[in-house]
Amino acid sequence: MENITNNLAEFATSIKFEDLPKEVVEKVKLIFLDSIGCALGSYMTDRSKIALEFALESGGNPQASIIGGYKTSSSLAAFVNGELINSLDFDVIGPLTGHVYPYVAPSCLAIAEKNHSSGKELILALALSNEIGGRIASSLSQHRILKKEPPYYEEHPRFSFSTTLIGGVTGPGNLLGFNTEKMVNAMGIAGASCPIPATQKWENLTCPATMVKYNAWAGWCAQLATVATLMAEKGFTGDPSIFDGELGFWKLVGSAVFKPENLVNELGKKWNILETAFKLYPTCQINQVGIQVLRKIIKSNNLKLEDIGQIIIKGDPLFLTPNRNTNNIKGFGDMQFSNKHIFAASILYNDFAGPLWQLPLIYKKKKLELIANKIKVELHPKTSEVLIRNIKEGTGRPFIMDVIVEVILNNGKKFISEGSAPRGSINNPASKEEIISKFRNNASFSLIDTCKIENSIKMIEKLEKLEDVNFLTKLFVIE
Repeated sequence: MENITNNLAEFATSIKFEDLPKEVVEKVKLIFLDSIGCALGSYMTDRSKIALEFALESGGNPQASIIGGYKTSSSLAAFVNGELINSLDFDVIGPLTGHVYPYVAPSCLAIAEKNHSSGKELILALALSNEIGGRIASSLSQHRILKKEPPYYEEHPRFSFSTTLIGGVTGPGNLLGFNTEKMVNAMGIAGASCPIPATQKWENLTCPATMVKYNAWAGWCAQLATVATLMAEKGFTGDPSIFDGELGFWKLVGSAVFKPENLVNELGKKWNILETAFKLYPTCQINQVGIQVLRKIIKSNNLKLEDIGQIIIKGDPLFLTPNRNTNNIKGFGDMQFSNKHIFAASILYNDFAGPLWQLPLIYKKKKLELIANKIKVELHPKTSEVLIRNIKEGTGRPFIMDVIVEVILNNGKKFISEGSAPRGSINNPASKEEIISKFRNNASFSLIDTCKIENSIKMIEKLEKLEDVNFLTKLFVIE
């Protein structure tokens, strides 16, 4: 467990754009496009509106752009962009864990814009921050851990996406030309400031959903990564051995395990960012398969809603957490994570998926509530078997993607189907055209005009040829 911090820093400071495989470059650009779209689509949520108001009131030197908004200081831009990207829960999953991008990418974009970095430099920063951020999370307890007694796994209450934020200093540090000393200091500052791992508390809330999603604030983490980088640049020092020794980072965040091999093995050779998954529905990843299977059953059999008596969806134990089974829908956050209501929306709007699902005009519909009351969620019958297999594989994703859906008509007739890989996942990838279509739809909810949106798509497709990222970011700003 020695010299891990220094080894990571040496890698992060020495890697160049030319070291990136072509497929990594293309993947990074597509993720970047998708994330900008998620940010633009989130303008209808209260969470985003509050973040924007806060930044406007706080002021700041116009160093970096808020996506779809205006220019402000680098740290505030990172804060708001982290909130915007994650607000709809429509952003990408991975690498190696759940959400990484909104925690680590906004700092890259803010510093790249402030530094007038090139498109190649931004791509490298994004690849680096996401890869290391995901590796850090996967080296720690990932929500569930193995045990010797039945059911041979247990929930771990100190899991959090916030641990990924240390990755959010590596990309910006590379942009600023950090040497190893400055990089380890930036990592130490970020690591010692990491928010507490409180995701388990959030999952067990019985009250309406909080805006601090996952109890791991994406905006706050992104801002922290930005500040840590800028402070290290000025000479501020942090723990230069944050990952090393018996009192390393894993101990600080209360992880039950530390797997350094997940963090450092094949670094620079294996790019886990290639396994990042895209979402085609604005809700949690574990709901994606169920939505897909349910929509297919109804559409392929031409079922009418009034003929359906009950819908049973069997999946991951997370389906049963209190925050996912609320009947008190007061805002977009409740709608995102209420199993019954999000599945009902997917039926009611069978040909459309997007930000509208989370608007009051949708979740206040009586028809939606009538459908939601017909839906029941249960455990997958092979829960223990699948979870143990996933945990042993050490992928950092110990969740059940397998889902069984039963649709029971009023006359007793049943339709049963299963799914395991949602559209957009690595085993069932979405096409580039689908991602671009999603981007256009999300962007239509912003105040950015269509011409700028189309120019953004073209510029991101050729991002590695861009001399200054400010030519791109000015397309996201309202002038």
